[in-house]
Amino acid sequence: ECVRGGTSRAGMRASAFQGTGLTARAAGRTAVPGSVTAVAASGARGSRSRRETAHAHQRGKVRLVVGPSPISSSQSAKGTTGRSVAVGAAEQESCMLCTSVTATDVEGCLVQIDEAAAAGVDVVELRLDFLSEHFEVAELVSRCASRGVRSIATYRPTWEGGQYDGDEDARLQVLVEASRSGASYVDLEYKLGEERLLSLKREVGCGVIVSDHDYERTGSWEDLNRLVSSMRDRGADVAKVATTARSTSDAFRMLQLARQESGEGRPTIALAMGEAGLPSRLLAPKYGAFLTFGALVAGKESAPGQPSLRDMTQVYRLRDQDSETRVFGVIGDPIKHSMSPVIHNAAFGSIGENAVYLPFLVEDAEDFMQTFRAHDFSGCSVTIPHKERVGAHCDVVDEVAASIGAVNTVVSSGEGVLSASNTDWSAAISAIEEGLGGPGTLEGRRVCILGSGGTARALAFGAIARGASSVAIANRTLSKADALAAELGDDRVRAMSLGDLEGSRDSGGVLINTTSVGMSGENEGRSPVTGEVVSRFDLVFDAIYNPLETELLREASARGKATVSGVEMFIGQAEEQFRLFTGGKADPPVGLMREVVMSRLSKN
Repeated sequence: ECVRGGTSRAGMRASAFQGTGLTARAAGRTAVPGSVTAVAASGARGSRSRRETAHAHQRGKVRLVVGPSPISSSQSAKGTTGRSVAVGAAEQESCMLCTSVTATDVEGCLVQIDEAAAAGVDVVELRLDFLSEHFEVAELVSRCASRGVRSIATYRPTWEGGQYDGDEDARLQVLVEASRSGASYVDLEYKLGEERLLSLKREVGCGVIVSDHDYERTGSWEDLNRLVSSMRDRGADVAKVATTARSTSDAFRMLQLARQESGEGRPTIALAMGEAGLPSRLLAPKYGAFLTFGALVAGKESAPGQPSLRDMTQVYRLRDQDSETRVFGVIGDPIKHSMSPVIHNAAFGSIGENAVYLPFLVEDAEDFMQTFRAHDFSGCSVTIPHKERVGAHCDVVDEVAASIGAVNTVVSSGEGVLSASNTDWSAAISAIEEGLGGPGTLEGRRVCILGSGGTARALAFGAIARGASSVAIANRTLSKADALAAELGDDRVRAMSLGDLEGSRDSGGVLINTTSVGMSGENEGRSPVTGEVVSRFDLVFDAIYNPLETELLREASARGKATVSGVEMFIGQAEEQFRLFTGGKADPPVGLMREVVMSRLSKN
């Protein structure tokens, strides 16, 4: 994978292959017609049983690879074989976990290889183009083998989004020497052309990954199939296609490509870069991809949208996935801040549910809902700005959600029927009443709600249902506040602009923020209203839960006002969603859900 651009390192590259220690060439290469040439590698992890291998040969879907076999959820990383491993159709559902070593010096590379092995990866991609000093590729390859992980030698040129801009023949010679030094795979660019690729295929002594990167878009299904087919014609043992996702459907088109190819015994890496492409990385095992990439640590990604290895294995439980894993998620824009994956994945794991919950960056709700149906998702949570848009794409909307005009939960019946509901209002209002002293304490009180979106609708509905004396909808755009007040259809509800709110002299009651002002990210550290407005209320509730204490809540606390964090609403609505997602077969692990959210927020 690639981060585009970089500084010129041409002079160093031209001599990089000199002194590479050709005595480290692996022995015992055995040619097998129609498959990858097998190269022995020391430190290989546990191989498959002879019986599985024999069965794979009988099915005619054997592919020979180098080093340790992919570790499925039932395998552990232990033992060494020191020999090639035949991987057959019985192992097609195993997906290897890979990380890229991107240090600029050899010592840093060696440290990162050790860290990657300790993190439990199956494969290390050696990004040789990041190195800014002379290196011996054999040393890096040998270090991977000694740590029991496979290696991919990648020397990405600038014309394919990498860092190398030196002599092309020198670059390719380094990759040839890497293969002869025991590398498991070399990554060769599709754009080298058929003649050059087939010539290199004859020179290298390991598996060949033929790769192509599109930093602008994700092609059509027909285009992707033509590309992969052409890669096979150009000598690819493993086809790698990396595109840029602009929508959820882009990410799932790549996953479908991986599923199609793996089902035919054709190893394929199909990844969509960017935040919208995250599902292609996190669901790679479910769809049978050859491998997926994770960053060694957060902030050190080798490609846009790469999650950390820690999150992949601990939050998303990548090793536990199989083709039957149910898919849930949360949709929104923005979505990076969401704690929903943390809380729901922990809850699923605690009851042994074969399910995973992802964050989906969604701009187009219709595109997402079409993908939801096409790929048989099991359910999703809905957040800003889609709560008012999703209901139109569901088959059943419950009475409360229909009255509110906003949805925060969608569940599939498993027979294509999508049911929508809203768990926001009861969770938030209950948290507010608890802050006021207990059930029924909102009755007769004045409520002012900042915002006019789906959460504002839900909380206005809840305030009316719990007997509030009046509900003011205050919004930057008065027309939107007017529209929401009219739709709620209750004499106690009125609209006002933020300017009107600043000039008001009403006091007492509850101030509720449902806007994104103050949320983690570009809005953090801001408050939707002035301290003077805050001073006029008895209690301030902020629906934002990340950060734990927003600027609005800090202002309220400083003025001696009661405050309620959005964490209470978040956990409460997640509890009810968990019941809906699991069909009520298990009580939500409330203590665990609170623990994991508070732990994650405390680290932010």
